[in-house]
Amino acid sequence: MTAAYQYSYTRLALNYYTLYETLTEEPELPGKGGAFLLTLNELIGAYLEGNEILNRLDQLREEVTREVEILTAYTDCFQIYEYVLNRLERSYKTLPETGYNDETFTDMLMAFITNTKESAVMNGRIRQIIGQLPVRLTKQKFYSLMLEGLSVYTGSPVDSLNDMMYTLKTESMASLPEGMAEGRRSLYETLKQFGHMDYRSLSPEAFSEAQAKLMGVSAELNEEAECFVSLQEIINDLYVLSLAKSDAVIDVSEEKLYHSIITGVLNGLTKNGGGEAEESFTALLTQLEGRQEAYYERYLRSEFPPETPELLADPDYVRAGNVDLLLSGSSFMDLKKVTAESGEEEDGTQELVDRAYLEKTAEAYFGQLETVFSGTSRPVMRAIMAKVLSDLPVYFNSIDEIKSYIRGSLESCGDEAEKETCKELLEELMEYEDKLV
Repeated sequence: MTAAYQYSYTRLALNYYTLYETLTEEPELPGKGGAFLLTLNELIGAYLEGNEILNRLDQLREEVTREVEILTAYTDCFQIYEYVLNRLERSYKTLPETGYNDETFTDMLMAFITNTKESAVMNGRIRQIIGQLPVRLTKQKFYSLMLEGLSVYTGSPVDSLNDMMYTLKTESMASLPEGMAEGRRSLYETLKQFGHMDYRSLSPEAFSEAQAKLMGVSAELNEEAECFVSLQEIINDLYVLSLAKSDAVIDVSEEKLYHSIITGVLNGLTKNGGGEAEESFTALLTQLEGRQEAYYERYLRSEFPPETPELLADPDYVRAGNVDLLLSGSSFMDLKKVTAESGEEEDGTQELVDRAYLEKTAEAYFGQLETVFSGTSRPVMRAIMAKVLSDLPVYFNSIDEIKSYIRGSLESCGDEAEKETCKELLEELMEYEDKLV
């Protein structure tokens, strides 16, 4: 636990200072960020004074996670409408054409897919391409493809399928979190406007206005999301300190260094003592150089036993497991709870997906999608289909099947403006990936 404690203490000091610097330039945090920061400052102060804060810290972490779930839902919804507007753009603007016919472009995409030997990279490229291709599918064919994609979960733990279904439901607008309008009435009304828009009858002025609104919304969502990620990283490090402190062994001088930096930042944030705070702790920051990397490497060398039902009933194991989750790089990961019931069968094996469970789960989701589709226009329905198909595991059995799907998608699209936009976006994707190689 010592390496985790040292790593999180160092990172907390640096991230807290970075937040302080940001607030000297932009004093207001967006959305609920200001209220969350007040609570976080209070908890940091209480921790430095030696008080127990874990329950309140856990509550704050859940509240921030909840807000990020809502922001993610907004982002997913607006991405659907961005897909629609992108494919309408050439109906309102004169843009250069790619100059490739369907056969040539299909060959280009196939070369892009197959010029890697790594299956994970290849599958990722296939999914990206599917997400941009024109969609001209009947609902029956769409549901058939989706069931085929979900079939890879047969024999896998039920939790894996449930995680995928959560992704599909949220990204297809089939299941949205409660409270989306709370504190974001303007954003919510804008979302409703996009949902009721007649995309086939937009005037040039209305189209330009919709594009401008979408750009403004994206900037607002990005700003708020960045704020919450910054806060959550600090919350997670404070959480690690609270969990690991009892087992950590570090020098008094080292602890004093971290304490001094964080106290200086806290004073600067809560007492408006900016200049004084700068003088009192910025010189100490140079002493942290190289520590974060060294402590993290030391932490990675520590071994953590695999999860078992018996270990999940051990508070010390769960505490160490939560430290591992908090340092995993996924800021909003759910934490474990001490429980005698592990959610597994009595013999210790996890419940697995069989065909009956898969079909029942898929049918329930199809019903939700039918409700969504019944209240949307055809362009929005196609955007949702494209998003869902790109989320699924790759469901093709051969290279020829992939090529046939791509060629069919292009040839079945009679809207040349939409097809050209799809080709343009896919060409940009290929160029971007080539630069990364």
